[in-house]
Amino acid sequence: MRFFLFILYLSFFGCTKPDHKDLLLHKLTAKKSEYDGYLIDRPNGLHRMQGYTQTDSSFGIIAVHGYYPSDWPTKGFEWVVPMKDLAQLERPVWWFRHDWFNCPDSSIAYLKSQIETLIHHNPHLDSLWVIGHSLGGLIVSNFAELWDNEFPVTVHAIAAPLKGISRQLDECESKERNLYLINESVRYIQWRTDYKQDGAF
Repeated sequence: MRFFLFILYLSFFGCTKPDHKDLLLHKLTAKKSEYDGYLIDRPNGLHRMQGYTQTDSSFGIIAVHGYYPSDWPTKGFEWVVPMKDLAQLERPVWWFRHDWFNCPDSSIAYLKSQIETLIHHNPHLDSLWVIGHSLGGLIVSNFAELWDNEFPVTVHAIAAPLKGISRQLDECESKERNLYLINESVRYIQWRTDYKQDGAF
C-alpha cells in the first residue's frame, strides 16, 4: 500500500514542471537541445521580461504564442529568438501565456482583459504592439476586432490560421471565416513565418 501511494505521489508531483516566476532575458537559450520550456512553464497571464536595458517605456510589446500538442518537446522555443530581438528595441516586453486547449473566444477575452489591466496600471504607456503567432495570430486578429478602446494598438498576426483551425473542440464556436472587421483604433498587419525558426517545422 505504501509503495502504491509513493508511486501515486510521484505521478502527481514528481513530473510536475516548475511554474517560473521570473522572465529573464539571459535565461532564454537559443540552443534547442538545451531549451527547458522556460517560456511556457509559467502561469497564464502577462509576464514582463526583465534583465535588459529599457530606454523608452512609452510603448510596450506583447507576444502571444500559439498551439502546442501535448507531446511537443519544445513548447515556446520558436519565440526565444524573437524575444531576444524584441529586447534589443529597449522597450518593455510582455509574454502572454494562455491555455491553448481553451476555446479561442475564452483566450481572446482573457487577452483583452489582461491588456486593459496592463494599460490601467501603466499610465506611461501611450501605445502597444500585440504580436501573435499561429493560434496566437488568430487570437490577436479577433482581439483587433473587439478592441473598442481609443488607446492605440498595432496588431501583428504571424502565420495565423485566419480561415479557421482544424483542431476544433465541440463546445467551441467555429472561427472559420474569410472577413475580419478590424477596429478603427487598431493598425493591423499580417506576416508570413520564417520556417527555419518556426517550431511547427
